[in-house]
Amino acid sequence: MGIHAQPLAGESQMAGMPELASTVTARWRPETDGSAREPIALRSAVRLLTAAGRALSGSEDSARRYIMRAAALLQAEMDCWEQDRHAASDITGGKLAPWQVTRVMRFIGANMGEKIGPEDFANLTRLSTSHFARAFRATVGESPHAYLIRRRIDRAKELMLETNLPLARIALDCGLADQAHMTRLFTRVVGVSPGAWRRAHVATIDDPCSDRPRLRGTPSPRLARQD
Repeated sequence: MGIHAQPLAGESQMAGMPELASTVTARWRPETDGSAREPIALRSAVRLLTAAGRALSGSEDSARRYIMRAAALLQAEMDCWEQDRHAASDITGGKLAPWQVTRVMRFIGANMGEKIGPEDFANLTRLSTSHFARAFRATVGESPHAYLIRRRIDRAKELMLETNLPLARIALDCGLADQAHMTRLFTRVVGVSPGAWRRAHVATIDDPCSDRPRLRGTPSPRLARQD
């Protein structure tokens, strides 16, 4: 079958494209699918263009509609990315926008036990890895890696106080390779080993003469050395 040289859309239809794209841009705020790591708009546009290809064998009007909708989605996605880029650099003076900070913090909290890399943050904030690293440091005051380690250590402290879990399990639940890895990082950040920190703080909680209130639901384990 030969390919027709005639345009898929008439002048009157193409004239409506900017208005359609503007409408979609105003209403569309693309989200990133946490598993696929790609904008939903792009997947929708691909499906629309695929449907348009099938429709070409039948109704050209249907194909035109699919193509126009796909083009509007892609244009809206481009416009939103451009707006976000300016918001992250020009408006905030090189810092992350509030929505970017919120996304990063929520992502870290929800994936504490998983491996998290620079590309994850870049996808969440729609920035390059280098741009994100600079903007994050300007916003938070430390590098993304240092902040992530601190969050993991804080979570380890919570688990040591609130559970009887062994340190090896806590290390894995906090996204660290093993107990030795956690011990090395914990000692560097806190100044003492996890086992020593746990014994000291659990003893403080369990001491009836302590001014510090006992945590509700916290067990009173007789902890063996786990350094």
